[in-house]
Amino acid sequence: MEVLDKIPGIIGYAIIKVEDGSIDEVKGSSSSPLAALVAYFASASEAISNRLSLGEINYVSLCYGVSRLIIFSYDSKYVGIEVEQDKEPLEFIEKVRSTIPVVTKAKFEVPRSLSSKIQQINLLVDEFGGEENRDHWLELLSQGLGILGGEILPYIGIIEGELTFKDKPTEDKEEEFVQALRSIIDFLVKKGVIEMGSAQTRAKVQAVIERMK
Repeated sequence: MEVLDKIPGIIGYAIIKVEDGSIDEVKGSSSSPLAALVAYFASASEAISNRLSLGEINYVSLCYGVSRLIIFSYDSKYVGIEVEQDKEPLEFIEKVRSTIPVVTKAKFEVPRSLSSKIQQINLLVDEFGGEENRDHWLELLSQGLGILGGEILPYIGIIEGELTFKDKPTEDKEEEFVQALRSIIDFLVKKGVIEMGSAQTRAKVQAVIERMK
């Protein structure tokens, strides 16, 4: 991500995909294992947040030696930037967020069988997360995509806080794609039962059904 190279004060950075923990990019002059640190502490913070019901964690700041590693999520990725230890984390987070270009949604026709499933997934995230916990459910959605997305993954992604098609899906794979999206819906519902209980999850799923009518 070349735009980060232009921000003064960043020694190095690593970008990790939320859905599968794979490395998207590592760059800079840091001698630290940034990719491993970002992947480990981002995952650990998510696990701690879920276990203790803390809600969304805005960022993680880790100090070692004379350096500080700032980790935060952005557009279905974990971004970790290394700076000098005395630097203010929020200042750099705002600089990064304002510098990274926003990806726009592509426009093309998608079969109803697929678009309705995408709509259902976005509504589930909306109902389960609300305003306060939406980022947490987007991260769970990213995890589900990585585990269950299969061949549909190159065609879909989370853009501007919503699951959408990035490219027109191939017609011969429509049924397989529908099944993949069904699996992701089931994944989210099971996560809902774990986090909110079956009664509240059923109520929120029913609310999604009503909104889709």
